[in-house]
Amino acid sequence: MTLSPDSGPLRKLYLLGCRVCDFFANTAGHPAAIVVLIAACLLWLAMMGKGGQNLLTLILSILAITLTQMVLNQQRRNELALHLKIDKLITALDGARDELAGIETADEDTLLAARRATERE
Repeated sequence: MTLSPDSGPLRKLYLLGCRVCDFFANTAGHPAAIVVLIAACLLWLAMMGKGGQNLLTLILSILAITLTQMVLNQQRRNELALHLKIDKLITALDGARDELAGIETADEDTLLAARRATERE
């Protein structure tokens, strides 16, 4: 079962959302982004004092929830690719082929097409 729409404008919006989530999840996980976030929080607290603490807490809470969902979306796609690779290894009785190596970076349409091709074999 897939939660993504099959075609039309909703599909394009879904794929755009996946790309945006991937970009922000990868950017937020970079060590430089973490350093910038800590510096921004310290600067915020220095400039705003106690009064700005509640607003900063609200902003950081919203960011944490949003980034968590973005990372989960990215992990779901990576798991789909990993399962596809494992399925291929299990069904290859004469030895494993590495034609699916690196598929975890593919878009979701490519992953689903590869899964359909594997199921037909």
